[in-house]
Amino acid sequence: MKQSYFLIPYLNFVALILGPVNFAIGASVPKFDVAVIGSGPAGLAASIGIRRAMGDISLAVFERSSELREVGGQVGLTSPAFNALKALDPSGTLETNVIKGGQQRKTFRMLDMNDSVVTENAVDPDSKQVVIAWFQLQKVLKSFLSQNTCLASKEEKGDDFLYLGKELESLEEKDDCVHLKFRCGYECFAKIVIGADGNLSQVRSILFEDEVFPEYAGSCIWRMFLRGSYDQIELGESNVWTGDGKVLAIQKMGTEGDMRLYVSGQCGWPKDELHVLDRKRYIGVEDGGETGGTQSNQDRLERFLKSFEGFPSKVLDFAKEHYDSASILEHPIYFRPVNRPWGVGRVTLIGDAAHMIPPNMAMGTPLAFEDSVSLAHALRLHGLNPEALREYEKERQPRVNKIAYAAIKASGLYYQEKDESANPFKMNDKDLFSYIMSYSQDDVPSSLS
Repeated sequence: MKQSYFLIPYLNFVALILGPVNFAIGASVPKFDVAVIGSGPAGLAASIGIRRAMGDISLAVFERSSELREVGGQVGLTSPAFNALKALDPSGTLETNVIKGGQQRKTFRMLDMNDSVVTENAVDPDSKQVVIAWFQLQKVLKSFLSQNTCLASKEEKGDDFLYLGKELESLEEKDDCVHLKFRCGYECFAKIVIGADGNLSQVRSILFEDEVFPEYAGSCIWRMFLRGSYDQIELGESNVWTGDGKVLAIQKMGTEGDMRLYVSGQCGWPKDELHVLDRKRYIGVEDGGETGGTQSNQDRLERFLKSFEGFPSKVLDFAKEHYDSASILEHPIYFRPVNRPWGVGRVTLIGDAAHMIPPNMAMGTPLAFEDSVSLAHALRLHGLNPEALREYEKERQPRVNKIAYAAIKASGLYYQEKDESANPFKMNDKDLFSYIMSYSQDDVPSSLS
């Protein structure tokens, strides 16, 4: 990462263009204690942990999108995620809010391509298996942070920590801070920077120029929330069809008057046909740019239907009838190889930006929550400095690398080689399953204690 100073602009026309908040005449560029890049669940969870551990510090969350929209798919949360949420907020309020924002899974049913039931299990409510829309999880975390924030200016309230429409352009470290520049012209300083900007992390691409783009995992996923009456399953039931190296899943979610059927499908996809798919980003507005969506829902639907020919027609027919009620997200599955660095100097990464793995173990969001707990502990112990960031990385990488290696290997075996022993819903490795599910962390100590 480059090391340099920059000149603060004082000219009136520059202040007019960049805005009075950023560059009023005679005012210095804003300086925050912590800058978080990305307002998804990873960035917001990290902010919650940092706020609890460090107290009255100035914290800013920067988001490339101009508004928070109902984008993304469904997130499945089990004990690792809830153990981390409890560590971030020992009062249990955050955990309760997430459960209320989602849907407690009541029944899990696995079927084959002929629609025959392979296994069917009632889910113990105490096990806390919850499914929640990505955007709803974002909303719950943002609301919690808004209500529990303590900003540098006592007059600031609510969502003033969130800076929308700020797409990162560059990072430059000098002495005891990092200089951040955004494409809109906004600039600021921060003592430390947390990159939580997802699978195409701009922070990572700046830190490590040879890792601009992650590696292709060999499969594609379609995700959609369909509005309409689907009476084949009850609220809280999950049906998953597997076979031929493919997975088709549905889940009824919502409340009376706002019921939706979540549908997702994942299967192998030829690498030389990647240009056919709609987008590269996992989450984002359909901006028509290099990484955004450029095609219609119907285009995506047709690829989805063709890929899942031979699976139960009742699901595919429902998608055909109601596809115009949803935004269909289509993208390749990527991963980052294990044992890659996560940070340099006063910058570190969390979540997908640090260790993106295929979704076959449903551990992407839980690992990001665990990252947030570990990062908060490190900052509390060492302060806002590089030592804390390196300690966080050192503590987290062994667990993440072990899970990531297994997820990457199994994903390739199932979706590419169609090896049924690697079926993600059979979880044949009991020792690994126990390792994943039994993990817990100490509560993040409150700065008020």
